[in-house]
Amino acid sequence: MKDQSEQAVNSSFFKNLDVCCQMIADMIGEKRIAEWTNSDYINLSRQLARKTKIRLSESTLKRIFGKFKTSERYYPQKATRDALAQFIGYKDWDDFENRDATIPELDRPKVSNREYVPDVRNKNRRIWLMSATFLGLAFILTLIVLKPLEKKDVKMDVVQLVCLNPNGITPHSAIFKLVAKQPLTDSFKNFSIDFADGRSKRKQFLNPLLTHYYQVPGRYYPKLRYRNKVIDTGYVYLQTKGWSITGANQFDTVRVYPIQSPVRESDEQAIAVSAVDAFRAGVDTLRTFFVTFSNIKPTRINGDNYELSFQLQTSANRTGVRCSQVDVNIYGQFDQHLFSIFKPECTVWTSYQFSENEKYGEENDLRPFGHDFTKGGILTLRVVEKKVSLLINNKEVYTTNYQKSIGYIMGLNITFAGIGSFRNVQLRDLKSNELF
Repeated sequence: MKDQSEQAVNSSFFKNLDVCCQMIADMIGEKRIAEWTNSDYINLSRQLARKTKIRLSESTLKRIFGKFKTSERYYPQKATRDALAQFIGYKDWDDFENRDATIPELDRPKVSNREYVPDVRNKNRRIWLMSATFLGLAFILTLIVLKPLEKKDVKMDVVQLVCLNPNGITPHSAIFKLVAKQPLTDSFKNFSIDFADGRSKRKQFLNPLLTHYYQVPGRYYPKLRYRNKVIDTGYVYLQTKGWSITGANQFDTVRVYPIQSPVRESDEQAIAVSAVDAFRAGVDTLRTFFVTFSNIKPTRINGDNYELSFQLQTSANRTGVRCSQVDVNIYGQFDQHLFSIFKPECTVWTSYQFSENEKYGEENDLRPFGHDFTKGGILTLRVVEKKVSLLINNKEVYTTNYQKSIGYIMGLNITFAGIGSFRNVQLRDLKSNELF
């Protein structure tokens, strides 16, 4: 009886793990888990690190998702399961296990001592001929029966994502609506939204309306998906009056904390908050935390021809801060410029996005984005006709380019891991000389 009870408990554990793996697969692409290659696991490792700050190697992920065949089923430790749950929008693994959701059918192979795919090389020729005939008939029937469905998918471009209240301040409950030029013949459940705030999982439409809660100022570009394919992009624009400051703890996908600070920018004094300011606002300063400074307002500065420069100093080594991270985000009308600076020994975590051009330190040599600013320095980003130059202490360290315009600049975010400060922010249009 005891063995049966233990088996039932283990079955429940693995059932939840399988569901979590399938939800992750649904979030990051259309391929079945059984079809994943090594590059898919590398991509998932990168996305997990970027979103949760926890790095799981591709070999660990292969064990979790069943790519590696073992005699006994692998069950990851709690910290690993917490990271997987946080990736799909839950607070931790306990929160995921307590969810109220219908368990989907899984397409992943079961882990056992048997091979996942039967070896058909030893099948006789007769079976091969029968299989080929069957596949040929199935292909012909697919062309005949599913041809009308192709037309329906092509018409999905008439479905748009509209935010009924896109402009405001934080906090903000944005109401999204599916707008179609003709009656929808497909289920609403085939449509979902990526909210693009970095803190929330994708949500599925159950009816034409869906509401989302935004907590940090900025300009967001939520994407509408139809059967996992992006078909439209909207926007949500949450402005500030001058610099607004918010704090957040790592892995807390629910709460952010507005921070009140008497420090304002001047020629002599930097913009900064103290650990005491953050603690009083509710931030747990004994854990890894981040402080974001936001100045969000519309401008006539060309997002493809501008220069941003400022002096900064990142956090000294403290609890939860070894890499002294600073993220810079320049919002445009249509897209954004975003990059991260880490200490030289931590460049695996670096990344950048300049419109459609994205790269990550786990897959690329981004050593130029490694610099120690704990004793201060000058950071400059110059964009000339969509050609990007990054300068550190007035020395050019990296260049790249992009194709799609981001339009006019609509705001700026600077985020520090721990306590950081900056001053003398200069953001100007290189042609008109208009200042931010």
